Amino acid sequence: MTPAEVVTQATFDPIPTVVIALTLGWYLWSVRRLARRGRRWPLGRTVAFVLGELFLAVGLISGMDAHDGIFEIHTIQHIFISMLAPVLFAFSAPITLALQASHRSVQTAILKVLHSPVGRIASNPIFTWAFYGASIFGLYFTSLYAITLRNQTVHDLVHLHLIVAGCLFWWPAVAVDPLPKRMSYGVRIAYLMLAMPFHTILGMALDSQTTRIAPTTTLGDLHAGGGLMWIAGEALGLIGTIAVFLQWLRADERAARRNDRTSEEVAALQLAHWRATREAAARAVSS
Repeated sequence: MTPAEVVTQATFDPIPTVVIALTLGWYLWSVRRLARRGRRWPLGRTVAFVLGELFLAVGLISGMDAHDGIFEIHTIQHIFISMLAPVLFAFSAPITLALQASHRSVQTAILKVLHSPVGRIASNPIFTWAFYGASIFGLYFTSLYAITLRNQTVHDLVHLHLIVAGCLFWWPAVAVDPLPKRMSYGVRIAYLMLAMPFHTILGMALDSQTTRIAPTTTLGDLHAGGGLMWIAGEALGLIGTIAVFLQWLRADERAARRNDRTSEEVAALQLAHWRATREAAARAVSS
């Protein structure tokens, strides 16, 4: 499949097209609304969200979707919609933006959902880690992948499931948005490192597969897709781990600066108190 075919053979499936357009429009409108209030939203977060939407668009409505019966193309689509787009969405902090740009009633509703039993389960790292791993293994080691090639409804639901699983996985790892309970940086790094074998094991298993997982999938195509998944999973896991480590360093730097400012303020107060005491003593002696 050539880059030109990605554009010229775009499917523009109405549901993902409308959802992508609406969510992108909402995000940009919210950023503009904050700007009208005199509040600046970080440009990097906006860029991350736009890139995430772009990966979704390429994966779901470009010519790639028309050829995802080819397992190698499907693998690239899988990487775009369940790995790259979700991590970019996590860094773009859409929940934080919604809280800052929305009316009080919407803010209250979002916070209620976050702190509800469902919100606590959906953000629990044990659940998100297990849910993500089960999602990708369940797709390829059951008959589900073969069914998606025959049934468009199942095909679309699997795409939605992969996007949700990816977003839930990266939400507590990146932790830019508010969470009912936030992991420490060390635990977040361990969380990502423990998830890296998911795609390694999956890629190795597909690369060594001796039987087809779907009637139209050749073994050569299956092995190539498994290799891509293996490399992409390890690369993104490593990049994500480095990004969280850099967040940790910046957080330590901010804490150190706050401590320095606090120390300076305490020292200034102590000095002022000493001077006041000395002056009071001097006045008492002179009188």
